[in-house]
Order: sequence, then structure tokens, then C-alpha cells
Amino acid sequence: MSLKAVLLAAGQGTRMRPLTHRRPKPLVPVAGRPIIEHIIGGLASAGVREVCLVVGYLGEQLVERLGDGRRLGARLSYVWQEQFGGTGAAVLLAEEFIGADRFVLGWGDIIVPPSAYRGMVAMYEREQPDAVLSVNYVEDPWEGAAVYVVNGHVDRIIEKPERGTSTTHFNNAGLFVFGPELLGILRETPLSPRGELEVPSAIASMLADGRRIRAYEIDGYWSDVARPATAIAVSGEIMRGATREGVFRHPTARIAAGARIVPPAWIGPDTSIGAATIGPNVTIMSSATVGEGALLEECMLLPGARVGEGARVRWAVLEEGADVPAGRSLVGSREEPAVGGGA
Repeated sequence: MSLKAVLLAAGQGTRMRPLTHRRPKPLVPVAGRPIIEHIIGGLASAGVREVCLVVGYLGEQLVERLGDGRRLGARLSYVWQEQFGGTGAAVLLAEEFIGADRFVLGWGDIIVPPSAYRGMVAMYEREQPDAVLSVNYVEDPWEGAAVYVVNGHVDRIIEKPERGTSTTHFNNAGLFVFGPELLGILRETPLSPRGELEVPSAIASMLADGRRIRAYEIDGYWSDVARPATAIAVSGEIMRGATREGVFRHPTARIAAGARIVPPAWIGPDTSIGAATIGPNVTIMSSATVGEGALLEECMLLPGARVGEGARVRWAVLEEGADVPAGRSLVGSREEPAVGGGA
């Protein structure tokens, strides 16, 4: 069974500012690559290679970066969302792409391990339910949607429940498999109180009609990469599982003999690292430089960023081409990382 995929990637990513002042949120990097490339790569690993992106805010950057998708093992197409009328309305924009085919639906900012795509697709192909809805374990799903599961199937969903009221630990993880009948259900779904057409409302209609929606629990990290702090944190999660020792060094990286690398760490191409301390949880992207005696922890250096000798960077994102001079510091906190060089 061949599946397509539709990724909703039109939003402005306001919680990710200032990183989204100059790029769409799906192009914010985590573990050295844009979020969207992790997603498309994960889909391709599950055999899902026809992907349609619904783009809007700074969408031309996505088209320029991703192109036809061959570099990522996929075939990409794009539709533009001019007006924001809800997630369901965004899905309907891809109706011609979907046609009569089954498809994975996801968001352009939700990141999970590649194995999650493979497991979810395998479940759908094996059991042939009406739909698959992914869930992730949380202490309290009050920030998302509480999903109640009975015998492996979705029983009900409560959007944005009051804090402390849920008796389930399952949160709607925002990754689905649907048949093309979702399009007809969406057209018959009433608008939400906000005046928008929403996918969760269509799911509620499916449940009310007695359709079988299988729950797939994601094993491993899950993130909607909401804020700069989240981007830093999930980068560490990805890097820990990417290599045996949790450190990736590009062959063209120049690393001084006296440098100390504490995993997890990702050191990209054409980088130059002096006898500095790097890590834990540090991403250094292409052509960035780090001077002697610098100390980097819980941070990301975007392409061309520079950290001078003896400088300190912690819980921070250093924008493209930005600079922390010698002996200076750029230090934020887990709750509110610093962003250097942001617009």
C-alpha cells in the first residue's frame, strides 16, 4: 500500500520568535538540520515519498531550500494557504494532491524519531483501521488534547482540558494516517467556535459515526519545537540517538587537539574549533568558528556564527553570522534562552 503525506507548514511560528523573524518555523534547525528535513527524511524511511507541503508565511524559503525533494529521497509539491481558516481548511487545499489515496497528515514543526513513522505506517497497513492517531505520553495533556484509549483504539478526545482534570496520560501527538474520505467529512464538519474548520472536529465526527481509529504510541522523543528552548532541548534528544557516542563530527570540521567534546554534540562542515570545551548539547553548524578557551553548553551556533577566545555561550542560539566577542558571554536560561544576532 502506497501512502502520500500532507504537511501543514504555513504558520508564523510566533512562539519561536525571534528565530522566525527571518525564516519559517519548519526551517528552524535542530541537531544541525531544519525541522522539516527531519520530518521528510522520517517519512521517506517509512516509504512515504510523495509529500505535499501547505505553505504560507515565508513559504518561498521552503520551496527554495527543499526544491523537488530528491535530495531528501522524496517528491515534493506545494500548495499555498493565503487565508488561515483552520487546520481542516489547510488539508482541503491539498485535495487535488490527495485524490483517492490514503495519506499521512502531519505538521511541519512536530518532530519524532524516524522509527515512529515506520511503526505507524506498518500498523495502518497491517490492521487497516479507518485512521491512525499517534499519541505521546505526558504527565498532564492540558496543553494539547487528552486522548482516551480503549483496547488500543481511540475512544474520545478532549481538546485543551482544564489542568489536572484528565485521567489519561495520552496526548494527541499530531501525526495521523487517514483515508481520502476525510475530505468529505471535513466538508460536512461545522466550524469551530473560533470560526475555523479543524481536523479534531472531523475526528470527533468519525468517532461519533463509529469509525475505528487506532492509537499509535510514539516511543522516544516528541516535540512541537514550540520555542527556542525546545529547539535546543530536542536537538540533544536527537543527537543522543544519532551516533553510538552521541557526537557527530563532519569530516571537514577542523578541531584542535586540545578541544574537549562532551556529548551530545553536532559539529558541522567547514567549522573551526579551537582548544575549547564543547558540550553537553551543543550544535555547531557549517562554517561557524569557536576560539581557544571558549565554553559552550546547551546552545546552537547557526551557520557562520563566531565565538571568540574565552567567550561563554550557554542556553543560547547564535544566529547566522552573529558574533560573541572574545571574553564576552551570551547566557540565557532553560526557560528563556538568549538569542544573539536576532532581528
